[in-house]
Amino acid sequence: MHDRDPQQAREAARPSPPTPAERLGRRIAGRRSDLGLSQEKVFLQAGISRNTYQRIEMGRADVRYSQLLRIAAVLRCHVRDLLP
Repeated sequence: MHDRDPQQAREAARPSPPTPAERLGRRIAGRRSDLGLSQEKVFLQAGISRNTYQRIEMGRADVRYSQLLRIAAVLRCHVRDLLP
C-alpha cells in the first residue's frame, strides 16, 4: 500500500476558501439573523421555495437576480449590501 506524503495529507485536510456563492449565503444568513427573522419568514415574503432559500443560504444554489432583489427587500437592505 502506498502511503501519502504528510504534506499532501495536510493540504488535503485544509478547508478550501469559501466560494462567492457561499459568501453570499453567509451574508444573507447573517443579515437575516441580525434582524431576528426566521428562514421561513424570509422565503415566504420573498416568494421563494423553502428548499431554494435554504440552498441559497448554504451557497449551493445559483441565485437569480430577481430572487436576490426580493430577498434584499425582505431584509431591508440594498442588494450590494449582500454581495461578497
